[in-house]
Amino acid sequence: MLEVRHVTKAFFPRTVNEKIALRDISLTLKSGDFATIIGSNGAGKSTLLNVVAGRYRPDLGSVWIDGEDVTRLPDYRVARQVGRVFQDPMAGTSPHLTIEENLAIAWARTRGRALKLGVTNARREQFREELKTLELGLENRLTARVGLLSGGQRQALSLVMAAFTQPRILLLDEHTAALDPQRAALITRLTDQMVERHKLTAMMVTHNMEQALQLGNRLIMMHEGEIILELRDEAKQKATVADLMSEFDKLKGVQLSDRTLLA
Repeated sequence: MLEVRHVTKAFFPRTVNEKIALRDISLTLKSGDFATIIGSNGAGKSTLLNVVAGRYRPDLGSVWIDGEDVTRLPDYRVARQVGRVFQDPMAGTSPHLTIEENLAIAWARTRGRALKLGVTNARREQFREELKTLELGLENRLTARVGLLSGGQRQALSLVMAAFTQPRILLLDEHTAALDPQRAALITRLTDQMVERHKLTAMMVTHNMEQALQLGNRLIMMHEGEIILELRDEAKQKATVADLMSEFDKLKGVQLSDRTLLA
């Protein structure tokens, strides 16, 4: 369970360049919720994920994960509870290590274990089973260096690394944006499968409104650091891209095009 309580975050505070990225944000995700987050550039989407991940500390408010206040914890402590996949397929993996070594690091990181434990046969078999679900043949390439993988394969591996460790929260930060349409569709499908398979609580930032409507049981729209719209369950299932643009226009008096959110 995730609780964001009255969080405000500003950059360059008390200067002429002050930018309030989050304004009194409150949000609760129950166990198993999968929320997609949309909004134009500068809406505060990625800042919200960075606050949850412990990378940024809020100026006001607090963040709670499964009843624990993690607001002031160092980011490496929060990282043990949070899985994350970034927009850049190169960001979540080490290119000079093998597939199984990358998976071993992900497993050890969430448990505070020393890397000297290496990859046991039992752990290697677990890695194979996880990779089989991707249907990309990576289970047969455990000793291949990750730098040899394509962008789509590498992002799929990043997704496995973030999800199979059973994080309390999975954060997906525009993780399909850098991929071609075919690979993006693959990672979108795998994301849905991974979240469902591991029963994860997840937040996904995306500029793609169709993707935001396709995945998850909740949709959150942000604008200028505020949550201006939230759809749940049946209301989300019935919504269309046109509905989202129309609702934004009603709420903010600004005409929104799909290009704005896809920019």
